[in-house]
Amino acid sequence: MNETRPMSAPRRPPADEQPPWAKRVGIRITLLTPERVEGELIARDELGNGYGILHGGAIMTFADNLAGTATTANLPDHQTTTTIESKTNFFAAIPVGETARGECVPLHRGRTTMVWQSRITRGDGRLAAIVIHTQMVIPARG
Repeated sequence: MNETRPMSAPRRPPADEQPPWAKRVGIRITLLTPERVEGELIARDELGNGYGILHGGAIMTFADNLAGTATTANLPDHQTTTTIESKTNFFAAIPVGETARGECVPLHRGRTTMVWQSRITRGDGRLAAIVIHTQMVIPARG
C-alpha cells in the first residue's frame, strides 16, 4: 500500500467539516483517520424509495462521501479530489427507521488516484452494500 501520510490517532471531526450535501442528507462521520473512515446515516422517510427501504442512491451518496472524506484525509495541502469511478453491489435492504453504518478503508493510495472500499451495514449488522470507489487526486493550482 502506498501511504501518503503517516498513521495518526483517530479524531472526530465536527459536522461542519462535511460538505453541504452530506449535511443535507444527514451523513455523520464518527471516525476519521487516514486509514479508516466510519459514519452513520439514519434511513429517514425522505431517503426511502417508496417501499419502506433506504433508496440505493442514498446508500451510494453515503459511501461516496466516506471515500471523498478518506481521500481528503490523505491529501497533501492544497490538493483536492473527485470521484472518477464507483461500483456498488447491494446485498440487503436497509429499512426506513434504521441507521446505516459505513466503514471505508484504502485499497490503494497513490499520487494520482486512490481506491477505497466502503462496507455499508444495517442496524442488525448485516452487510447491505459494498462500494469500490476510485478518487482522482487533483494537483494544487498555482
